Formats: sequence, structure tokens, C-alpha cells
Amino acid sequence: MVFRNIVFLFLALVVFGNFSYAGELASKEAMNYYNEGIQAQKSGNFEAAIIAYQKALLLGVGDIKYQKFIINNIGVIHANNGDLENAEAAFEEALSIDPNYETAVFNLGLIYDKEPDKIKAMQYWLKVLEKFKPKDFIVEVQQKAENR
Repeated sequence: MVFRNIVFLFLALVVFGNFSYAGELASKEAMNYYNEGIQAQKSGNFEAAIIAYQKALLLGVGDIKYQKFIINNIGVIHANNGDLENAEAAFEEALSIDPNYETAVFNLGLIYDKEPDKIKAMQYWLKVLEKFKPKDFIVEVQQKAENR
């Protein structure tokens, strides 16, 4: 009975170890695809970049910050190809992962700025400025006014 429990424990550790090793391998492979996508995007091979980014997402990049980077980069590729609808969707998805991801916010602002309706773009830029205005600057101005 004790021997059977020891064998069971050993097998459980081996199986668990293999699963965590497989997860580590998938994460490393995902990072390789992420880096491959960056290189392809830099060289202008957007089709290969999107394929590499999709593979990285499929394998599940371990850190969520890489997911937002990948999705933002896919949005940039769509924007460069003139597909503003899919670019907007990608930037919105990146913001759903991290609402404070400034790069995606500004990229989304650029998308709205390309639309013929500049009022929508101006309303969006006001929201961007409101969201990211430095609070310390306001305090500093108030302090200077108090010292006079």
C-alpha cells in the first residue's frame, strides 16, 4: 500500500512537471513568434508579421503585457494597410486588456483623426488629454499661485 502511494506520488510529480515544462516551452515558442513578428513588421513584411503575431497569441504569451503589444502592433499593420476599421478594433482590444496603455490610446486617436468627421476626432483628443493630463503640473501651478 505504501509502495503504491509512493509510485502514485512519483507519477503525479512527473506528470505535473511535464505539464509545466510544456507550458514553459509553449511560452518560449510564443515569445519567439512575437520577436519574429516584430522583425517582419520592421522589414515591412506585414503579412508574415500578422501570421507570427497570431501564432504568438495562439500559443499564449505568458505575460499579458505582450498580448496588448501584439494586438496593438496588429492594429498598426491594419492602419498602415488602410484598414482603419480593423485597426480601430485592434486598438480597442488592446485597451480592453490595459485601459491605461497610452500607445493604443494615441493610435486610436490617430485613427479618429483620419476620419472626415473631425468633431469626433476632437472630442476623442479631449478625452485623451483629460485622461492623461499630468496631475502634478496642476498642483505645481496652484503652488506657484499661492506663493505670490
